[in-house]
Amino acid sequence: MEEVYMSEEYSEVPWESDVGNKPTSAPAPDLASDEAGPSSPQSPVSTTFTLTANEALKVTIDDSQKHGEGSSAFITYAVSSKTTLPTFPRTTLSTRRRFQDFLWLHHTLMEEYPACIIPPVPGKHRMEYITGDRFSSEFIEKRRHSLQTYMNRITRHPTLQVSKAMRKFLETGDLQSADAASRNRDSHVFETISDVILNVVTKVRKPDERFLEFRDSVDKFEENLKTVERLHAKLLKEQNDLEQETTDFQGSLVTMGSMETQITEPLTEFSGSVREVASLLKRKSSREEGDFVSGIREYIAYCQSVKEVLRVRDQKQIDYEELERYLTQETTERERTLSGRGDGGITGFIKDKYNDFRNINQEQARKLKLDRLEARITELREEVEKSGRVSAAFSAEVVKEMNLFNSVKVEDFKEILRDYTESQKEYYEKGMKVWDDIIPVVRGIEVDQALRPIDHTD
Repeated sequence: MEEVYMSEEYSEVPWESDVGNKPTSAPAPDLASDEAGPSSPQSPVSTTFTLTANEALKVTIDDSQKHGEGSSAFITYAVSSKTTLPTFPRTTLSTRRRFQDFLWLHHTLMEEYPACIIPPVPGKHRMEYITGDRFSSEFIEKRRHSLQTYMNRITRHPTLQVSKAMRKFLETGDLQSADAASRNRDSHVFETISDVILNVVTKVRKPDERFLEFRDSVDKFEENLKTVERLHAKLLKEQNDLEQETTDFQGSLVTMGSMETQITEPLTEFSGSVREVASLLKRKSSREEGDFVSGIREYIAYCQSVKEVLRVRDQKQIDYEELERYLTQETTERERTLSGRGDGGITGFIKDKYNDFRNINQEQARKLKLDRLEARITELREEVEKSGRVSAAFSAEVVKEMNLFNSVKVEDFKEILRDYTESQKEYYEKGMKVWDDIIPVVRGIEVDQALRPIDHTD
């Protein structure tokens, strides 16, 4: 199977921000530090998808416990892990984490690995299926299940599974105050040039067909998911209505049995069968809502994560294109100045007259301008080269991420559809048994006895 890894070339490229002094991605790890990050040249990651999914790192979320009372109450989960990865200090680890710790992990991974498609964390997308008291057993179990799915996706990602944040999360220790100082990043790539020029453009000038196709496929996938979600919501409503009507039907049979004394016993048994069918319907709907619908909704949120990575990739290309355009403008201006043409047009005419008025030596002003242009061109050439490496390397990583996402998507939907099929099979098999069991009771009704006239002599 093809290996998916964080390339060494990309690990050498800084990921600093380029827009409004706010990072769209985090810097690469400090290559000079003793503890190199997972994508550094000192510790390149090369992990097959099969190994990642099945053997390398397995994390279990269980044993939910409530702590405190009232507004200060919260739930913790036991987080146990077994691993064969050399980046972990031990093969088995265990700790307890609350929901806020999962959010810490998610946000840290997003900052440190902007080219990775980070799975959506539960609670950051639509979760209407979790209703009622957040400390109820149903709520806690559904959240635990969602967190387990989230961890499964993180641990099978060849880059995220060996991240420093993942190691900290699985070890015992306080996460909320960890590395607060480390979030203050170094200076940005483009802080020495005009950020205004870079911010005015929001569209790629020369789109890469690969990423247009990626975005189009994700848009269509998301649209199809939303259609499936909408239609299945209608099916669930019909099932819930059917369950209620079946329950009402069972109640009417009980009433009928109390009035029709000749067949009270078989009607009672028959109504019990109908009650079991209503219970099976409720379980079927609950399982579909908790497994199938939640899986669809999680993937709708997953699509947003993919789109965000594609957006950041586009921004890297925009930065490169704008720097290149700016360099071309400055180079053109230098050639015009060297040829003595100046700025040209009405602007150049006004500037010349202004300099004459101030008795500024034209030749001296021209030399100063050329010096400034040369310095700017030298600076821009370095930034263009750096930005080009960032853009190209970032694009290469996104291609790998999209290929990995598509592989993971197939595996996930195989499981989602399998669970859905099993819920249908369970419902119909158990329903069939219920009706098979009641057939002898129905056949045992004596017609002559049922039609015997009632004795009113008493």
